[in-house]
Amino acid sequence: MKGLVFTTFFSFCEARYGADLLEDVIEGANLPNGGAYTSVGTYPFEEMVALITAAVQATGTAMPAMLEAFGAHCFATWVTKFPHLFDGKDLFDVLAGIDGFHETEVRKLYPDAELPSFKVITRDSDRLVVDYVSCKPLADLAVGVIRGAAEHLGSPVEIGYRQGTDAVRFEIRRARSLMAA
Repeated sequence: MKGLVFTTFFSFCEARYGADLLEDVIEGANLPNGGAYTSVGTYPFEEMVALITAAVQATGTAMPAMLEAFGAHCFATWVTKFPHLFDGKDLFDVLAGIDGFHETEVRKLYPDAELPSFKVITRDSDRLVVDYVSCKPLADLAVGVIRGAAEHLGSPVEIGYRQGTDAVRFEIRRARSLMAA
């Protein structure tokens, strides 16, 4: 896993819970490197699991809620770095374009990154169905990215998902279609 994910998680913890709790999380994770990560390095996924688990224990937050909050933070970080890719865009266009974002922006900096994929299965004006494929079990983080995008773009949605054999299938519905039903 790329170090950028670790450093982003640290900024998330510090912003949300404070520097003291971040230190407790790093200490509680019992990491072999003491929590020293560079954004360009590559580190074992198990170390990220240890950090997230330590944050869950330190805050009393449920794992899915922690991952969702972190995912929303990740989206906000992307907006800060690449506002032209998100501001004023339609939510479904942004979500359908995540693979393109990965290829154009992320691969430039991290050519060997193992990136998740979002494959559009079906789309209409009120509903988007995508398959999320990742070598890491982080569907709740993806929910947070979707929620973060929806909030940033002012497009309230309902999100459902189920684990399949090879992917997690997300169904995202605009809130207005839910009111009409």
